[in-house]
Amino acid sequence: MSTAAGKACPVCHTPLALIALADQVGEEKPMRITLSGMPALECEKKHRYFVHAEFPLWLMTHLVDEDEAKLPAGRAKGFLIKHYVCTECGKDLAPKEDHRHAFRARESYKSTPEFDVEISMPVFKCVGCGREQLHSLDEVRKLTPAALVQCFKAAGLKAP
Repeated sequence: MSTAAGKACPVCHTPLALIALADQVGEEKPMRITLSGMPALECEKKHRYFVHAEFPLWLMTHLVDEDEAKLPAGRAKGFLIKHYVCTECGKDLAPKEDHRHAFRARESYKSTPEFDVEISMPVFKCVGCGREQLHSLDEVRKLTPAALVQCFKAAGLKAP
């Protein structure tokens, strides 16, 4: 059964309406993702569904392939003992985080209203050039799916 605004809720059979959710936070240490105003379908009894069956996979793929690719990030070196180096000058990143930084993106799925995504991660300063950056994109990409699942669970979303 497909779900869409105006169709019946699969659980209680009352009409579904398109809503914008309040902030939903998911955390997979050290990453925190906040989804603000994400579109969802909800009935009067508060059963919630994704706006489309493809939405969660689309969002994860979009974040990993497009948005996170633009983040300032070092790269890992070493096979057994990893350390991180600056992509600009090649010097080591400081061993301790400098602070947390929130990276923001505005998203829109098909014809649904836009919503905001905030990815908060620790940033590290390069000891050579002082550039602030994440450890590596690989690290960010490994954490994203689990953090998104936490957001979806916090929202009480069900698959359509």
